[in-house]
Amino acid sequence: MQGSLARRFSMLALVWANAASLQMTVVAAPNADTAELSNLVSGLYTRYAWVAMFSTTPPPNAVPLALANRAELQATFVPDLANAIWDDAQCAGKRGEICTLDFDILFDSQDPSASELTVHADAQGSEALVCFKVAGGTRKCLTFVGADIHGTAKVADIIYPGQRSLRQLLGFKRRSNPKSHNATTGG
Repeated sequence: MQGSLARRFSMLALVWANAASLQMTVVAAPNADTAELSNLVSGLYTRYAWVAMFSTTPPPNAVPLALANRAELQATFVPDLANAIWDDAQCAGKRGEICTLDFDILFDSQDPSASELTVHADAQGSEALVCFKVAGGTRKCLTFVGADIHGTAKVADIIYPGQRSLRQLLGFKRRSNPKSHNATTGG
């Protein structure tokens, strides 16, 4: 039991060190209710910072978010998107090759690197803008579109610069208004 507790503590310390080295800044909207999506997104980058850190050994049994267990995906994404990400990971595992997602979904890169990461929430709390510098100093920003699912903020889509969104890459049609997500239809 003590070894397990020590292992958890060292893993938390590693995650904290990774997040600190990314120099993460969270700028939430003024209303606490609208900050839920930005807090969710900030938590993702805190837990998965190791992906973009070349000098860091990943935590034991760590995988990128797109390969996370079903519970983690369901806690993060709206149901249809969580299922599509899970199905893509299962497909890749069965085939032994890439099915659809061939990049890290949090960093929009096959070989992620990041520094000076910031998370900004919009005033309504329906979107969070994540910006960071990649290798070479170029600034990249991703837009996380949120949805309220039974009173809990979830990620409904990630829009990548100059590309389609995560939903589109996984075969969903682009919504005319991505901010309005209907929890009963899942789309």
